[in-house]
Amino acid sequence: MAVAISLIPLSSVAHASAAGTPSAKRSGSGPAGAGAGAASGVTAAGELSAVTVTASKRDQPLATLNGAAVVVEQPALDDAQVANTLDLARVLPGVQITSGGSMLFPMIGLRGISSAQDFYNPALTVYVDGVPQLPTFSSQTLLSVDRVELLKGPQGTLYGKSAEGGVLNIVTLPPDNTPRVHLRAGVSSRGGNVEQAEVAGPLVKDLLYGAVSLAHVDAPGDLRNPASGANHQGGSRSFAGSAKLRLAPSGAPWEVNVSVGRDCAKATQDIYVPFDDIGSRTADIDPRLPAQYAESYMRRCGNSYALSGRYDFGQWRLSAISAWQTVDIERRFPFLQYFSQQPEDWRQNVQELRLATHAPGRRWDAVFGLYRQDVHQSRTYVNDMVIPSVVNLSTTASSNESKSLAAYGDVTWHVTDALDLSAGLRASRDQAWTQFAGAAMASASTYAPFAGVSGTAGNRILGKVSAGYQIDPAWRVYANVSQGYKPGGFNLAPSSLADAQAYGPERAVSYELGARYDGRSLRGSVALYRIDIRNAQLYSSDSLGYQSLRNVGDTRSTGVEFGVEWGIARGWTAGLDGFVNHATFRSYTDPFGCATCSGNDVPFAPRYGFTLNVGGEVPTMVGTVRPRVAVRWLGAQHFDVANKLRQGGYALVDASLGWRPRRDVELTLYAQNLTNRDYRTYAFRAPTGNLAQVGLGRTVGVTVAFDY
Repeated sequence: MAVAISLIPLSSVAHASAAGTPSAKRSGSGPAGAGAGAASGVTAAGELSAVTVTASKRDQPLATLNGAAVVVEQPALDDAQVANTLDLARVLPGVQITSGGSMLFPMIGLRGISSAQDFYNPALTVYVDGVPQLPTFSSQTLLSVDRVELLKGPQGTLYGKSAEGGVLNIVTLPPDNTPRVHLRAGVSSRGGNVEQAEVAGPLVKDLLYGAVSLAHVDAPGDLRNPASGANHQGGSRSFAGSAKLRLAPSGAPWEVNVSVGRDCAKATQDIYVPFDDIGSRTADIDPRLPAQYAESYMRRCGNSYALSGRYDFGQWRLSAISAWQTVDIERRFPFLQYFSQQPEDWRQNVQELRLATHAPGRRWDAVFGLYRQDVHQSRTYVNDMVIPSVVNLSTTASSNESKSLAAYGDVTWHVTDALDLSAGLRASRDQAWTQFAGAAMASASTYAPFAGVSGTAGNRILGKVSAGYQIDPAWRVYANVSQGYKPGGFNLAPSSLADAQAYGPERAVSYELGARYDGRSLRGSVALYRIDIRNAQLYSSDSLGYQSLRNVGDTRSTGVEFGVEWGIARGWTAGLDGFVNHATFRSYTDPFGCATCSGNDVPFAPRYGFTLNVGGEVPTMVGTVRPRVAVRWLGAQHFDVANKLRQGGYALVDASLGWRPRRDVELTLYAQNLTNRDYRTYAFRAPTGNLAQVGLGRTVGVTVAFDY
């Protein structure tokens, strides 16, 4: 087993302000005690500050939540050099996030639940300011982030489909009366660089506020293309920006928000190396490929628009949001002696109306809501053989659409000052349609056409019950049972007539028992869980070798996770997070693909993982010095249902040293994967042998930040 260290703040528990309320300047810009991570949640007396969670759709102290959750504040994200959602794996305990060959398909794993073999349906849904992100836009640049909230376990009653593993809610900073400027720039290994600028403040004092954020992130890879001779392959370059307007008259019980954003990324991805030779970092691309077919190229541009508002009356808050998102993708890449082109277009619109209690000291609290989501995807697939001559093997054009309507409610009864009982219910209707047509080469001179048109629909009722008991001011125990699901539908990348057949819904039931300690200088939690999934949606093969999404069987994931954060002394914290997990197929039905997979481990579900963090703030004659170190160990895991492709346990080391000569300027030197550990993040079987995606090697960089 290998070991890795990362220098990140221990701030999964830094204070989080209530969503929608005005925020102060970035906490990282203040003196000691205002940093994130290891030091960010620590007061001058070495005490840990309080945490508020809003992903539960009503403001709630983390200490009273009847479930496992993590909150990471913006300074901690900066300390860990988190530039996009894929980087969040550095700061979210127990979460594995990587790309499935391309940043379009992030593989997210949590508690033994993974989206590794269903790229278009992540096991953990990503939200930005309460808006679900399209699956191909889950990997995106982070702009003006206030904090990241993670709710673990199925959140179906509040969030609906594709929330089996949990919900990741990214909360951005709202503009207010406080002028705010944040500038950040840096350089890193292989010619990487980052530039960020954020400006926010009042346009009309006590009435209208605005914010603009811009970012450019160039993160080259470290792979070599033997066909073209190009280096630094496997990376990406993104340009992103957002603008916000907030109309909130001082003293008024209402506000209205408008936001727009655009994120364009270019990448050289879909590149793999031989499974048994990842250290060479040489792509497995046929060197005989002509130059015009030898390079990978991906361009993805996403546009986001949102209109939201809220109104407080009495002890209630009424919130509404309407959001639109579009994603346009160009994608082409060589694979062995072939060349593939796969452009896609996505459109989404979402509306939600929510009513929640908004007053302390009530005997009961509740949240009720109505939700609608409409998603449309169109895709073209062209696969050509290039060697020995250029021949089209298959071409497919497809269109898919899904609609969801839901009503939900969650009520908490404060039976006594110590005992809470909660129950939630969600009723939804999901519909999906597919239409595709294509042709595949049947012989040297003929093509076999195929086409399909189909639809499916289903109703679903989900429930959740929980109980929590406050033993004393510091200790709380809780238990919950919750349901989650992924709706039935169709393969979004059809390749044969079999893809006109719908697969059924995947259902999950989670059982969790936990305890939480919230002291002045020590905070900790532990949770035992079991998650049963029925009718798991995975790719299976038919007698002709075609693969399509099907319900292949049942899985069970059992485990324990824990986290401890200790305010050692003034400005210093240490933390240890970990999990032990066992996820297996209780049954598996795929006679042509894997007839003996029942009892195998679920892919992309490590047996264990631990993260050790230490960080602090040291005042000196020349300013404040902020050292941080974190070590992340990850246990062995398999990449396939047959359990033939295995990555052994390894550890990664990241480290950083910040120097703050004055309260508004900080210079940071950092290293990621300090030991230059070789490890695989994704693998599969190919006709010529096993291939893998390799994790990025050592990256060293420096950043300078200015906050006003």
